[in-house]
Amino acid sequence: MLKIENLNQYYKQSHTLRDISLHCKKGRCTCVMGRNGVGKTTLVKVIMGLLEVHSGKMVFNGKDITKLPPFGRAGIAIGYVPQGREIFSSLTVKENLQIGILENRNKIKKVPQIIYELFPVLKDMQNRKGGDLSGGQQQQLAIARALCLEPEFLILDEPSEGIQPNIVKQIGSVIDYLTKEKGITVLLIEQKLPFARGHGDDFYILDRGSVTANGEMRELSDEIIKQYLSV
Repeated sequence: MLKIENLNQYYKQSHTLRDISLHCKKGRCTCVMGRNGVGKTTLVKVIMGLLEVHSGKMVFNGKDITKLPPFGRAGIAIGYVPQGREIFSSLTVKENLQIGILENRNKIKKVPQIIYELFPVLKDMQNRKGGDLSGGQQQQLAIARALCLEPEFLILDEPSEGIQPNIVKQIGSVIDYLTKEKGITVLLIEQKLPFARGHGDDFYILDRGSVTANGEMRELSDEIIKQYLSV
């Protein structure tokens, strides 16, 4: 579904991404892992068009999106939940979700019922301001807003960061449902190894802006973990 070939990106004089090649297969969860500062979020921002590509190519569903502006990503069914969630804290839960609907590729008029089935708490809190929600509830809202696009491809940047265990478990169940039941492709940026192993199908390890290992999740060995993921 998404193929990245020999991607390079610079920030001023720093070569932040080095010849990145990555393939997210349809209906699977691909996990990008690595220690802090190795380029994971930079990679996501490049995919979303928020950072400029120096060289390389990105192809989504057969279409070259390397130079596509950020607003064009929503139009081709890519949903994005950034690190830190970035919901609109002064708007209500319902209003946040309605913003997601505005970019829906199928031009729907109301929040899909599946959103409230996946995140029941949001239905009960429709009129509450986003800033009044707990961190876990805000993360649920951010994911739900992205799902209002009815995406074919969903990017989740550190969805378990700073979230209470019961909501982390729920988010994991949502990822499993999206990939296995709905055939949605998920790109998961994640540092928590148990969460990545529990819900990922494939993995890529970044170190100093380069892919140092990749394969199916079952191939993620203790040796690779010790070398590139252990703190």
